[in-house]
Amino acid sequence: MKSTQSNETNEEQVFTGCGRRKFVKSSLLGAAAVFGTGSLLKASDNSITAIQNESTTAEKRHKCKITVLRRELYEDLQAEYLAYPKAGKCDLFEEGQEWIVDEENYWKMLNGQSFCSYAWDAVGKFVYAALQGGSLLRGWTKDEKVMIVSCVDGTRPVIFKIERIDE
Repeated sequence: MKSTQSNETNEEQVFTGCGRRKFVKSSLLGAAAVFGTGSLLKASDNSITAIQNESTTAEKRHKCKITVLRRELYEDLQAEYLAYPKAGKCDLFEEGQEWIVDEENYWKMLNGQSFCSYAWDAVGKFVYAALQGGSLLRGWTKDEKVMIVSCVDGTRPVIFKIERIDE
């Protein structure tokens, strides 16, 4: 019969020393694949380096267009639930307002520098998918490059159209 101390030692070794290094390398390699870094990562025993992927340079670049379609208002819900029952429609956006998002300004918008952070929580994942050239919601919308999404404000939601632009 094996002792429990021996089993615990083996399990600890998986997370320490060489085991930890391998775990970190595989995690970073996985993250590069998931987040589409535009380059490959090469792992050696002591380091991880980025190498340019030859096929990446020939790939299409993508942008994303965000358009405000509507600003809704549910006065009955505002009257019943809000501390300011006459809050009205969202005043941060206007119908027809547009943004073109690319890899550079995506990070500014992500940090709430040029877009409402609550609305970004709703649209950000679709914008990211569009910038990576992915389908926004294949099978749900008529065009996989287009998605309609609303912000999380339950009494005055803003409805956005998200479009992937292929260049």
